[in-house]
Amino acid sequence: MISLIKKLLLIILVISSQSFAQQTDFTQLDEFLNSLEKNEKLMGTMIISKDGKDVFSKAIGFSDVAIQLKNTNDTRFRIGSITKTFTAVMIFQLIEEGKITLETPLSKFYPTIPQADNIKIANLLNHSSGLFNITNDPNFGEWMLKYSSKKMMLPRIFKYELDFNPGEQTAYSNTNYMLLGYIIEILDSSIYAQSLESRITKKINLENTYYGKKIGSNKNESCSYAKENEVWIITPETDMSNPGGAGAIVSTSRDLTTFMNALFDGKLISASSLEAMKKTNDQEVCHGIFYANTNGMDLYGSEGGIDGFQSMLVYVPKTKTTIALTANGLDFSKMRIMLSAFAASHDKSITLPNFEKIELTEEEVQLYVGEYACDDVPYKLIFKAKGNVLIGAPEQSNLKELTPTKQHQFTFDTLGIVLDFYPESGLVRFTRADEEPLLFKKL
Repeated sequence: MISLIKKLLLIILVISSQSFAQQTDFTQLDEFLNSLEKNEKLMGTMIISKDGKDVFSKAIGFSDVAIQLKNTNDTRFRIGSITKTFTAVMIFQLIEEGKITLETPLSKFYPTIPQADNIKIANLLNHSSGLFNITNDPNFGEWMLKYSSKKMMLPRIFKYELDFNPGEQTAYSNTNYMLLGYIIEILDSSIYAQSLESRITKKINLENTYYGKKIGSNKNESCSYAKENEVWIITPETDMSNPGGAGAIVSTSRDLTTFMNALFDGKLISASSLEAMKKTNDQEVCHGIFYANTNGMDLYGSEGGIDGFQSMLVYVPKTKTTIALTANGLDFSKMRIMLSAFAASHDKSITLPNFEKIELTEEEVQLYVGEYACDDVPYKLIFKAKGNVLIGAPEQSNLKELTPTKQHQFTFDTLGIVLDFYPESGLVRFTRADEEPLLFKKL
């Protein structure tokens, strides 16, 4: 997750270095999103704000496919790890109240966790604790769908030794924020949902943001979906007792932009706390948020994924521009969607997606089969034939079905990948989103 958001933020910043136009035409972005909806690549909502005011809003697809209930800008989505930013804000509020500090050891609350004396609140916030990521537990797939009390969850965490000594490295771990959520409950003598309400949602009037429970269409909540055989299939539903402060919040795109604007406008924490929150230990990971800088311009962002839900929230302080994407079905590159939104926000043209598909024979597919290497990267690309279908991926990855869009060209929309083959010379040009293309040679 960390490398993905860093790459995205850096690309966005290049676009954002242009001045924000006073009158922005979002016609192309609207057409882009309509194309995704028509080709069943995205279901969700997007809000873009400038100076705290909405300048673009869009809702596409269905919140409930079975009953053909459309998404609207008021539809509520599970936002996954964007929850961590809310949790971090509440921790900084508690610091301001003198209840803890960034140097408070975890042992104050959970002394039996390995090296708890050496793990500070700051280590939890910036993912430098060394705590094993509990969502990588081999049994996670079994217990994620069932209710888990704190009493059940803590032994799962306690049994793992640290992956590294606190402060020595940075490694994303949901465990950090699950524990921070529990610490909020201890210090507030309440449940996380109540702290969220009193500390954030009531303060800035977030009427559609709360700790999630079982999904209900009657509550204007969306179900989540994944593509299977070109059809949206509803995904299993994580019991929200499990992610807690790491990923249990439900919200809307509009509430997310309001939250981010309020955070940077000083309505939730002090200026000094915000500066501490923005401090990065590796030029990327801050305390509850991610950071990038290029050409002297800062950008902060967060993203989430849980079940079939995908979300992203980014903010550029210099232009006071905020974009929120909440999705309950995604079969396209999230990076490309966000890049297109930023391009449109700054009067840049957008390349519309190509969803045309051609049919190939088994003999034609054989033209592209093989291993390809590039001097600029340490991995090979592997391509195999599956009848008249080409499948491929970097070595040691699961091979994915590639879509032939025109002669000698294939795409994989989920990651925004375009492959241009040159069979006569044994070359393939690999392009992902707006990155520089890489040229691979057949071995």
